Amino acid sequence: MPTFTDLKSDIVLFYKNRTDIAASANSIIAYSESYLNTKLRCREMETVVTLTPVSNVCTLPSDYLEYKRVVEVASIRRRLEYITEDAVDALYPTRDSGLSSNFTIVGNSLTALPMSSNDIELTYYQQIPALSESNTTNWLLTRFPNLYLHTGLMYAAELTKDEEQLTKEAVFVERLIGDLQGLDNRSKFGNAGITLSGTYW
Repeated sequence: MPTFTDLKSDIVLFYKNRTDIAASANSIIAYSESYLNTKLRCREMETVVTLTPVSNVCTLPSDYLEYKRVVEVASIRRRLEYITEDAVDALYPTRDSGLSSNFTIVGNSLTALPMSSNDIELTYYQQIPALSESNTTNWLLTRFPNLYLHTGLMYAAELTKDEEQLTKEAVFVERLIGDLQGLDNRSKFGNAGITLSGTYW
């Protein structure tokens, strides 16, 4: 199983032990993780938390990337629909209280509307756990180490201003991301058919 140290060593070795790459290896991996956080949305990134509102506002988790599902934990669970800030003012100008139907996100805060003190169950995509000397592996490095490696090589090529290598790695990284997302879809949905909702004959 590859580790943070192995990943750094492989990136440095590819560049024939250049001292500038060795000195920047930690940053290269951090840049890679930041890039992959913008690109990947797969089941290993999904998690569920319960948020308790304070003055009717919930604080999003520090590793939050994107919501997948928002539910008000009332006596009957209610799935909430997202609306924009403008829609909040149009639909709830007086900020009435009651069972919620909608939610909005502003900055690091989630607000359910009508305003409610009920807990909120948030299913969301979380950031890839950052690698470090103390956190030597994570699900992505274990499952798809070549994606980590080639994203690191892409940023190393940018650092060294190697345009040819940068272009090659960028194409390869996009292909690997597509492969991972395709594999993830098959692992979640398999050969499932389409389920229709509502009345049908």
